[in-house]
Amino acid sequence: MDKTTVSMEQLSIIANKLFSAMGYSEKDASYAADVLVETDRRGVDTHGMTRLGFYHWSVTEGSINRNARLKILRDEPPFLMADADNGLGIIMAPQAVELAIQRAKEHGICVMGVSNSNHYGAAGYYAAKCVKEGFITIVSSNSPPTAAPYGGKEKALGNSPWSMAIPGGNCHPDPVMFDMACSEVSRGTCETALREGRSIPLGWGIDPDGNPSTDPAEVLKGSLLPFGGIKGYCVTVLVEALSSILTFATFGNGTNMTGGSHNTSHFILLLDPVKFGDLDTYKRGIDEYVENIKRTPLAPGFEEIIIPGELETRAIKRRTEHGRELDGAVADSLAEVALKLGLLTEGQGFADMLTW
Repeated sequence: MDKTTVSMEQLSIIANKLFSAMGYSEKDASYAADVLVETDRRGVDTHGMTRLGFYHWSVTEGSINRNARLKILRDEPPFLMADADNGLGIIMAPQAVELAIQRAKEHGICVMGVSNSNHYGAAGYYAAKCVKEGFITIVSSNSPPTAAPYGGKEKALGNSPWSMAIPGGNCHPDPVMFDMACSEVSRGTCETALREGRSIPLGWGIDPDGNPSTDPAEVLKGSLLPFGGIKGYCVTVLVEALSSILTFATFGNGTNMTGGSHNTSHFILLLDPVKFGDLDTYKRGIDEYVENIKRTPLAPGFEEIIIPGELETRAIKRRTEHGRELDGAVADSLAEVALKLGLLTEGQGFADMLTW
């Protein structure tokens, strides 16, 4: 499949222009564009520009409130509860995180719930923003049911995307972090496999009858599975509960504690490590911890030990310098959105968008 190398700056221009054409203000468009472009920069291609068509559909065909404004429901430092006004998640969640960072700087901690939102993209985007400000971070979200519980054959659990990050040290300044859905893989990964005509490994999901399948189309019609068997199932349940029960939002098959329609909710926890001791001691501890892991003798077939978050850090450096390769299907999907928005005319394609 043909691929096009695009600089991160070009992607940013394209994303901003597309969201602006959807009717968003320059500021709101920049929030949405930043989430997608920075996610691509981190190498998480399943949740970057690949998803722009989905967000366009959500705005134009769904029930997204394009004029949404973040509403503070409760403000009792260090606790915050906000309503995202049914806005686009990749516009509302960044604003909530900005507010959480501000509160954490004032109090050393912020615990925040956000209800009435929508899909917020990759959880790691938000954790990376917070850890860059020096905070230990946990960010999670509920989602519509995509995974079967352990022993079940139908969807009952969201894949509960979440990320946890801790600041780096002096010798190892990059954050130690992970970004994952609680399903074995995200739906986006299966969608990518389907688009590229590839089979998927057993254990990723089951077909509509509950049988293990390597066909991404059958798994997308059936259910994903929690990662790690019964242990991952337990984690999935607790992350979903934290994101939805605590925020009085939707869970499982659509049960809503507020009695309303399905809504997506987010949980944000920020901690300042300085509140537990001096910063230099913390950084020395992280450096030694990372070195202790990396000094572990290698198992056969391995060349190095990777710290959680290290692959994303390398992707950031590589893609900032060399850009990101878009496969033909993703480029075509972006051009299709541009055509629908009147930014391209018949006969034009993605190559024309690179001149914007």
